[in-house]
Amino acid sequence: MYKWIVIGGGIQGSCVALLLLEEEKVETEDLLIIDPHQQPLERWRTITDKIEMSYLRSPLVHHLDADPYSLKKYSSKHNYASGFKGQYQRPRLDMFNQHSMDLLEKIGVMACWLQGEVSGLSWTESGWKVCVADGRCFVSERVVLAMGVNHTPHYPSWAETCRDHASVKHVFEMDNELPETGDVIVIGGGMTAAHLAYALTQKESIDSVTMVKRHPLRIHHFDSDPGWLGPKYLNKYDKLTSYKERREVIQHARNRGSVTRDLYLKLLQQERTGRLDMYTGCIQEWIENADGTMQLVMEDQEKLKGSTIMLATGSSVAMPGKEWLDPVIKHMHLPCAPCGFPIVTKELEWKNGLFVAGALAELEIGPVSRNIAGARKAAERILQYA
Repeated sequence: MYKWIVIGGGIQGSCVALLLLEEEKVETEDLLIIDPHQQPLERWRTITDKIEMSYLRSPLVHHLDADPYSLKKYSSKHNYASGFKGQYQRPRLDMFNQHSMDLLEKIGVMACWLQGEVSGLSWTESGWKVCVADGRCFVSERVVLAMGVNHTPHYPSWAETCRDHASVKHVFEMDNELPETGDVIVIGGGMTAAHLAYALTQKESIDSVTMVKRHPLRIHHFDSDPGWLGPKYLNKYDKLTSYKERREVIQHARNRGSVTRDLYLKLLQQERTGRLDMYTGCIQEWIENADGTMQLVMEDQEKLKGSTIMLATGSSVAMPGKEWLDPVIKHMHLPCAPCGFPIVTKELEWKNGLFVAGALAELEIGPVSRNIAGARKAAERILQYA
């Protein structure tokens, strides 16, 4: 019998587990973290490494530690050169990752780790029973649902028929490596697509790189206005009683499909040198040629040819864990908004010691819920209960 089980060991789940241990709300033997991967943040680290991201989009105070200046101190202590970048002091990715892993190791998160795929969740007289794919089940007084959204990549409608093609890859698929040769088409207009396209232009063995996006590049410092971190916007948001309105506000507030100015300038530079072509328009269909290459037919009937298509089209809009959460929602009549996401208390409790973080908490936390700052907010609210 555990006191807490955290489902998900990415940024969100690791942050919750870390704070529970740091604040001595639970001992390591009473905490279990269940995640499909061998280590914390593994999906995050794999994807960001694959696209060769060098700096985070968030500022230096957004990390997993309770001390806002912990990362700055870490940079000085370990002599990281160019540890932060730009007006908002965005941290180096490798430094952020190592800081996170050192912190998780120090606090004892790995002692609570279980690699496994959750297959079921149910309420019993003893507490919450969490089952994993190998048949084992664990019981806990409280459970935190902190699954990430990147586990379910989004495939545009035109790509559904070619998603199993060997030359069509989604960057969110863990085992998909970047191509080393040929003509590569990158689909997407946000940070992931921009990092991916730039990384591919650095490979001399790649013949050409084309970035296809539905809209011109949008430039924003962050994925939402910093006002969403505090009362500037949240006071008004918290007064909204309609969850349909809250969802609309979140969708409007997020700078989806946007890039930072420095990354935008790097893409323009590659375009000027002829290493990158950027095309704005909607894809109608794909065609496989007799020689194994592919063509994308655009809405203006122009055809773009490539040997590999790399999708950087984000994650599915589906609720994380939907396949095993849906039966729980129906059986326990858990309250959900019209969009299907949880309606929870201020402490992010859904029902009977069942808590949420990340995307599942966004109707309460707001537009920043899915990012690092949102992870901190969720952990702090859950600890109010603990």
